[in-house]
Amino acid sequence: MGEPYSSSSTVSGSSCLVTAWIDENPGRRFHGCGKYWQRRKCSFFRWFDPEVPQRQKKIIRGLLKKNDALKNKERMLVFTIVILGMLLFVSVLVILIKLG
Repeated sequence: MGEPYSSSSTVSGSSCLVTAWIDENPGRRFHGCGKYWQRRKCSFFRWFDPEVPQRQKKIIRGLLKKNDALKNKERMLVFTIVILGMLLFVSVLVILIKLG
């Protein structure tokens, strides 16, 4: 899950370095208790990276949105290629049946 971080403030005595991807802190890393994700049995939390300027956050959010849009476009193109391949295959079969 991340790099270990020793701290007596955590339930398990160690934490993991995790990257936040929320709009307020995109790409910012933090330490969270190893038990943090288990129904919040531990509330240890400490930022690892300093806070970044709003402009940098805006740029990161924009790049993430563009990346998501490109991934969606890629999925649609792959789907289109598969459908066209199937249509080509069926067309060839129909032609072979008519010739045979």
